[in-house]
Amino acid sequence: MLKYFHLTKRQWQGILKWSLYGLLTLLVVLLQTSVLAKRPILGTKLAPLPALIVCVCVREGPEKGGIYAILAALFWCFSGADFGNLSVAVIPIGAILSAVLCRAVLTLRFLPTALCCLAVTLLNASVIFLFKLILPPTVALENYWRILLPGVGLSMVFVPLHYGLVKLIGRIGVQDAL
Repeated sequence: MLKYFHLTKRQWQGILKWSLYGLLTLLVVLLQTSVLAKRPILGTKLAPLPALIVCVCVREGPEKGGIYAILAALFWCFSGADFGNLSVAVIPIGAILSAVLCRAVLTLRFLPTALCCLAVTLLNASVIFLFKLILPPTVALENYWRILLPGVGLSMVFVPLHYGLVKLIGRIGVQDAL
């Protein structure tokens, strides 16, 4: 039966591309949950994963990128992220809307992608903060300005690296298709 199971070169390249995206996601999750969570910078914990998810979704389009965004957000939720169940809803919706916006209105360049990364990261952090504020209140309102906003801003330091890596990975299989 396996002798009839043949994959074309393009299919192998697709497998390689999505495996590299998965490996990159795993590395960012490990970085975020093990290194950055234990060593706050300026009193804030950085969250580079939402920006990576948006970069991949914008690069690959709303269909394929949306599936990736849902799977990556689920992976992050199952890794034990704080209020990860909210991120499963917020990040994929924001990433898909970013991909649609960048393809329909904006260009597929760095600056629009970085702005979408900022918007989705801020939205995700704000929704989690709101739930922490409303449900048994565990945070003070002034922490939004003092901790959350600087943390989102510092998380944007990773966007150029994410964008460059996603752009390199996204080129796999494109040269042969043209």
